[in-house]
Amino acid sequence: MYRRRPRTMLSGISGGIFLIGLAIAFFVGPFLPILFITLAFTSLIGSASSLRPNGLYGGLQGFVWLMGLALCFVIGFWPWILVVCGVSIILGALRAPIMATIMGMGIFGLASLSNQQPPQTYQPYQPPQPTYQQGYPGYTPPQTQETYQEGGQQYQQPPQPQPQYEQPQVQYPQEMPPQQIPPQQTQQ
Repeated sequence: MYRRRPRTMLSGISGGIFLIGLAIAFFVGPFLPILFITLAFTSLIGSASSLRPNGLYGGLQGFVWLMGLALCFVIGFWPWILVVCGVSIILGALRAPIMATIMGMGIFGLASLSNQQPPQTYQPYQPPQPTYQQGYPGYTPPQTQETYQEGGQQYQQPPQPQPQYEQPQVQYPQEMPPQQIPPQQTQQ
């Protein structure tokens, strides 16, 4: 099911930074470098508004790429994009320590704890309860009279008392006592 995340103050700030940066890019200077610098900061702050360490790491990658594009437009020499690729690869290699640092930070550490699923509790196994026929106290199953024939006549069997056991009774085989073999008599 889709779970809507709560809006934070940082998401509003990132929208405001984008609009201000877009206005500066139109009126002041070189459009593309200022636009990419604005987008870099917007992506970093917007990803921080997710309050998730993975989101902030993704925003950091986006920040590096957008700042690199702004640098390439300012310098005008496109082989500098290789520097941006190298920095991005280094960030990818250092992902685990960066994530550990982000999770250790105050608000992101608390937010990552609140985003975790609660641990599932398991009920211990309980054997099924016996049915009424298996021997609840106070219940006696209805007695049926069984008949048999002998010598052409029908007879009713006497009712057998039902044993009331709490657990099934098991009969284990008994060990036979060792037998002594009589000594054999020798012929003379």
